[in-house]
Amino acid sequence: MQAYSLDLRKRIVQGRQQGASAQELAERYQVCKRTVERYWNRYQQEGHVTCRQRGGYRKSRLLGHEKTVRQWIKQEPDLTLPQLSDRCREALDVELSPSHLCRCLAKLGLSFKKNDTRRRARASRRAGRSGKLA
Repeated sequence: MQAYSLDLRKRIVQGRQQGASAQELAERYQVCKRTVERYWNRYQQEGHVTCRQRGGYRKSRLLGHEKTVRQWIKQEPDLTLPQLSDRCREALDVELSPSHLCRCLAKLGLSFKKNDTRRRARASRRAGRSGKLA
């Protein structure tokens, strides 16, 4: 659910300043009475009714270890995500799932895309066929 606009919040606070009740404002602006009360309380305590931050407050567990992880990948570019996750747990004492590690590496600009050395293996049923029927 999206937050209400700052304009609406200001109109609600102005209505309360002019003496309108929370119930009247809730009906006028089609919001919950509790929302009007919340905006009014925040205005009285903090002096504003702007939105609070939603998300984006967590720091990466790899913060400070980026250089080490880059060196590991540079030395052994064929490391799998589970292997790298195990190495982070043992050497850095940082617990990361392979999927979370993948997102962290993407933020660092590192990826595990297929390259020529990984594409060499082919299915055995296709190997050696001439394309002719017997």
